Amino acid sequence: MVQIIHTADFHLDPPMRQFLNKDRERRKDFLDKFDDIIEFALTERPDIILISGDLFDNINPRNPVRKHVIQQFKLLYNRKIKIFAIGGNHDIPKSIENALSPISILNTIEYLDFIQPEGNFITKRQVDIDNIKINVFGESYDVLNSGNRDPLDDLKFPDIDGDVNIFMVHGSIGLFNYRSPGDYIIKEINIPEEINYVAAGHLHDHLEKTRYNPNLGTTTELIYPGSIEFLSFNENLEKSKGFMFLEYEKEGLINKEFIKLETRPIKIKKIPININVQNIYSKIVSEINPLRNPDLILKVILDGKIKTDQIPSMRTAKVIDFGDDNFFKLLLDNYNHLTFETSELTLPDREDITPKEVFIRYTNQLLEKEENEVFKKRLEKAKKLGLKKLRKFGVG
Repeated sequence: MVQIIHTADFHLDPPMRQFLNKDRERRKDFLDKFDDIIEFALTERPDIILISGDLFDNINPRNPVRKHVIQQFKLLYNRKIKIFAIGGNHDIPKSIENALSPISILNTIEYLDFIQPEGNFITKRQVDIDNIKINVFGESYDVLNSGNRDPLDDLKFPDIDGDVNIFMVHGSIGLFNYRSPGDYIIKEINIPEEINYVAAGHLHDHLEKTRYNPNLGTTTELIYPGSIEFLSFNENLEKSKGFMFLEYEKEGLINKEFIKLETRPIKIKKIPININVQNIYSKIVSEINPLRNPDLILKVILDGKIKTDQIPSMRTAKVIDFGDDNFFKLLLDNYNHLTFETSELTLPDREDITPKEVFIRYTNQLLEKEENEVFKKRLEKAKKLGLKKLRKFGVG
């Protein structure tokens, strides 16, 4: 029997700038899930690990991350666990100046086998385990593809003569009806019927399809294990993250299991807002207060139509402060889904009133309404800065 782990889209060392002071901790989440997979492999001792692209989030990961990955793969290497990897759209260089993928370093020290292109043929590796002949074919993401051409149109498979034939690929396979901007589509027809398992990467949700092969009377499993952590709110936040654990006999697949990873919780909360909401800040807090969790990443989306004079009641900075106190990170989308009904302007009560006097009157009104001393000091500072700018530009 042959045991195989299929995983993809680790995206180690992502930038995570939107997390500000929590960016280092958020990057560590990805490294922790990587470690969980390594620990599983050291315990279960599979024969093969397949990494279907995007091991790293970019071609220049930080050195501490590189060192950690090397140390962990060394443990697997010492246990004689064979690792095959291909490049994804994130860790394959797009220019001659950056001609090497960071995966190449691991290939150089022989901790993994980085399957790279070889002419007009898809690259092939062969291993024999427990009297089972396994062919592993690999095709990294074609970063120079304009998006209109399936790279398999121009490539041939060498002899597909294994007891188990696996095709590793990074990209969007047409059978899954998914395409992000700039993606090319890999046509199902270009994947030979002799392939038993398509170890796919690139799509971050866990997805599975079984294709029937009429000419051979066999089936092909096409599987995206998904990413090991959530990188975007566009992913299916209800689906678990994880990896595949497979068992093959000479006659074929005998067991297929999706192993879940415990990832950081992440949610989207859409809050409806309308012109009748007098205090938007209070509305937001009342809606998200039941979700308080120091481990949770929460994206709050304000949705609806308001008047422009309701904007001050939003108190964006105060919402963020509440988020910092009660969540791992709160991300506020307060304008992309809002539309505005222009409020009536309060006209000056004197014809000779100056812009400076209007500014002072307006800021004084805000100061009178503000109860929080911290925000009152900020308003006073803003008032002084505003008067300074008006003087600078000669506005009386």
